[in-house]
Amino acid sequence: MRIHFTGVKGSGMSSLAQIFKLKGHEVTGSDVTETFFTDKLLEQAGIEVLPFHHENVRQADIVCASAAYSLAHVELQEASRRQIPILTYPMLLGALTKEYETILITGTHGKTTTTGLVGSLLVNAGLDPTIVVGSYIETLKNNARYGAGRQLVVEACEYKRHFLHYEGKVMVVTNIDFDHPDYFQDIQDTFNAFQECAAKLPEDGALIVCGDNLARNLQAPCRVISYGLSEENDVYAVKKGPGQFKVYVHGEHLGDMTTPLLGEHNIQNALAMVAVGLYYNVPFSVMQRTLTGYVGVKRRLELKGQLNQHLVFDDYAHHPTEIRVTLHAVKESYPHANVVSIFQPHTYTRTKKLLSEFAQSFQAADWVVLTDIFASEREKEKLIDISDLVEETKKHHPRVTYVPKAKLIDWLEEMSRVDDDHVFLTMGAGDIYKEGEKVLEKLKMSS
Repeated sequence: MRIHFTGVKGSGMSSLAQIFKLKGHEVTGSDVTETFFTDKLLEQAGIEVLPFHHENVRQADIVCASAAYSLAHVELQEASRRQIPILTYPMLLGALTKEYETILITGTHGKTTTTGLVGSLLVNAGLDPTIVVGSYIETLKNNARYGAGRQLVVEACEYKRHFLHYEGKVMVVTNIDFDHPDYFQDIQDTFNAFQECAAKLPEDGALIVCGDNLARNLQAPCRVISYGLSEENDVYAVKKGPGQFKVYVHGEHLGDMTTPLLGEHNIQNALAMVAVGLYYNVPFSVMQRTLTGYVGVKRRLELKGQLNQHLVFDDYAHHPTEIRVTLHAVKESYPHANVVSIFQPHTYTRTKKLLSEFAQSFQAADWVVLTDIFASEREKEKLIDISDLVEETKKHHPRVTYVPKAKLIDWLEEMSRVDDDHVFLTMGAGDIYKEGEKVLEKLKMSS
């Protein structure tokens, strides 16, 4: 079958394109000329990225369209005119899930890291899974993996109830929080979406939930396994020290684990992996080895380099909960450094709806630096200004500064000359990570 991917450079789209190429389909793709981390992965897979053009779709049997583009896009207009089926990313991935015993990794936060952990575990256990994930996984050296095994591990997003397109046997829910206010009405609406997905599981499947949050209230027609930091969970952890914890199953000590990942939220993600491992009878020694060797995900507390003696991290955190746990993890790991949070809010709708929550999420930072809001292509109206978040955050934090994005590189360069140890953490789902990369590159070239 000939499948054309419109917007193929997207993290999920590029992953899916690689899988279908490896399955033996003829795959073509198109996108903008801007460079993304997926360019190299697509090139390695032998998928040429063409400029957008109506002729790209003429030989296609199916066109898979990125959510970033509407039916007014030149390629989708042509496909529609020629009556070529147009599938969204969730629709095509949904078709793939029906071919496998699928493990859905869901939750408002932590999906990518947990998908990488579970996928890596099944690889190490010799199950040879296929994996579709939304970012680059260092242990996989890719954002996709095609295996001969019967398991498919999928990062399954709740936005617009996309995960309802998927057919899973196992569903992991890392947490349920109110996000995507441009679609979900409130936390109950969000919970209902997850409940609807859980209700679709087969009787011989498993619902694996983090019992430390709202996910514990989910019900399913199959076995339910809870994990978390509370002893009330089926699988729980007791911390021994930074990155070290004991694992208990139904109160019995299973063994100890060590993780290079920072923060309690990553201990929870590791326990999700353990729960999946238990379901598939993976030896605990393989779980230990997987976690110890798991170095993380692109844009998830990623160490980018050093500005003189100061460390520069980057994280995808774009929701108050994510900001809070990420900053807590950094401060816990670097208690004597000045932790500087450089946050770029993502979307006007999210910033406006969660303004108060955002303002109170920076408590673990020593200094909060806010920069201009990164607007979504879906947004037509500027609903809020960055000054609103600056003023609201000042009510809850003693040190808040606004730095325009255009001046961030100069500001970071100036800050790199101070004597006190700083940890700079760029945060957000937009393009804030580029500013840290640029200043690191600039410093490298001048030295």
